[in-house]
Amino acid sequence: MSKLTFYGGINEIGGNKILLEDKKTKIFLDFGLSFFKYGKFYSEFLQPRVSNGIGDFLDLGIIPNLDGIYRNDLLKNEGRKTSVEPSVDGVFLTHAHADHSSNIALLHKDVKIFCGETTRLIMKAIQESSLMPFYGDIFWYKENFVDKRNKPKVERNFVTFRTGNKIKLDNLEIEPIHVDHSIPDAYAFIVHTSSGSIAYTGDIRLHETKGYMTAEFIEKAKETKPEILLCEGTRVNEKERTLTEEEVYKKVKDIISKAKNLVIVNFPARDIDRLNTFFRACVESGRQLAIPTKIAYLLKQLKEDKHLYVPSLDELVIYLQKAGWGRYEEDEYSYWEREFLKNKTITASELNKNQNKYVVYLDYFDLKELIDIKPNDGSCYIYSTSEPHNEEQFIDYERLKNWLNNFNLPMHTAHASGHVYSEEIKEIIKLIKPKKTIPIHTQHPLLFKNFANNVVIVDYGEEIKF
Repeated sequence: MSKLTFYGGINEIGGNKILLEDKKTKIFLDFGLSFFKYGKFYSEFLQPRVSNGIGDFLDLGIIPNLDGIYRNDLLKNEGRKTSVEPSVDGVFLTHAHADHSSNIALLHKDVKIFCGETTRLIMKAIQESSLMPFYGDIFWYKENFVDKRNKPKVERNFVTFRTGNKIKLDNLEIEPIHVDHSIPDAYAFIVHTSSGSIAYTGDIRLHETKGYMTAEFIEKAKETKPEILLCEGTRVNEKERTLTEEEVYKKVKDIISKAKNLVIVNFPARDIDRLNTFFRACVESGRQLAIPTKIAYLLKQLKEDKHLYVPSLDELVIYLQKAGWGRYEEDEYSYWEREFLKNKTITASELNKNQNKYVVYLDYFDLKELIDIKPNDGSCYIYSTSEPHNEEQFIDYERLKNWLNNFNLPMHTAHASGHVYSEEIKEIIKLIKPKKTIPIHTQHPLLFKNFANNVVIVDYGEEIKF
């Protein structure tokens, strides 16, 4: 007898935490942050308490209240039960998006993290280039509340894989198979248990040039005749596909070519396909793409993956924000940023004087840079990320428009989704032919019943035995 218990990704997009138990073996399929549960209690102004955040997360139901899986130093600080050995054998991550991976920051130091080789690089770059409290300690952490002057550094135990590898954990055999998504190194899993096989899609798409990778997973899953298909349904309520990446390229190239002055862009920082799209459009429009130091650091890490194409930093310009008390002095920057000062850089005042030569990346949190850049008439903004889908994102979106209106910046949209839409979901279920289909990573699980008669709708904390 095997069992699945659902602690996230149910009636929400993301937050996937699926516990699989087979006899004495226990693994989690993803361990992501639930933006829905987190957003019920916290915002950019109301932040978790670092001193006892893990207790707050447990009390508020943001993370599952399970023994033996969380960091002893955080539990000990609150007088909670600790454990010498973790109660789970590992966490298998599909990819490095926060809603699938970032709650590993809270896990027991001896929980093994299984992930793709490049996923490990991305998570290292995220942590090194971010200023976050303990819940951002995804790659390594310093034990809290042990010794204020000498906190031991703990590096997480990562075990990396590629397609073709098979990981054996007692009764389980896990096959990672590459899929296409809006971040490099995304995987789906086929898990062979003592009760049959499970196919877990993670997040997938079929409509791009690398859709063949997702098709390979579908074919392999079909061959295994799975007992259960855990299928993502982010866009199950959408009947039409979004733009393809090639269509995004054509659209942004046209916008950039026609712009008289500065072009400001925003796209998901880890979407390397989108970065390459904008880089290509800039080159062919006779402009240079200026990126912040945090993206430069990510590209530096990704250069270690010989299977992945990313632009060289020599082909880009690094947009240098003021550091410290508004200066550009080397010692004011973080240690990881200083090496990029040797590359070609540009400041706000320099950008202001050469607006028709550049395309600059500014994400939502960098909009304040517009005050120093002072874009001239004829400048524009390209919004190349997903539409808002919850209340907080709609508020942020309205705030974004206020900034753009203040600087007379017209907004263009151009986005290709990282997820399959309804007709593709229907075809995936039809091809794989699982005995049971369980919708995850969706706000509309009931719509799956339009595609098959074997759909099982589960609730948070519900167990499915097979």
